[in-house]
Amino acid sequence: MKASIIAILILRVALGGFFIYSGTTKLMDLSDFVDSVGNYQIVDRPWDAIFGYFVPWLEVVLGFAIATGIYFRSGLVITIVMLLGFSIAIAWVWSQGLNINCGCHGKSDEPTNYPLSIARNLGLITLAAGLFWTNLGRPAKTPE
Repeated sequence: MKASIIAILILRVALGGFFIYSGTTKLMDLSDFVDSVGNYQIVDRPWDAIFGYFVPWLEVVLGFAIATGIYFRSGLVITIVMLLGFSIAIAWVWSQGLNINCGCHGKSDEPTNYPLSIARNLGLITLAAGLFWTNLGRPAKTPE
């Protein structure tokens, strides 16, 4: 097996695992995550709760899609769009002068470091885009 294929596999499993972990930590304390979504003050009730209940499951599903390679490209595209949305939400909260915990990885008493959170998301977007780019010439893998 080529070293590049092994590297791509490791990156794919790491990115997928990151989202499985992120979604799972939110699911373990879903009410706190729903509250975190409400703290952004971007959408009104009940939309904050709908997003709060939906996002962790989406992260887990996307993580499995990326890690297993099933619906890999679709999973990467949705992940990139999701991360862009997260980054815009964090930038908006930062611009409003709100001091909240983003709820990015479960409950924390520490306020969010906005520049670091946006930089992390941009790094994850870059990784997902790179994985997408390296997979363009291959046939899509879907369950049969």
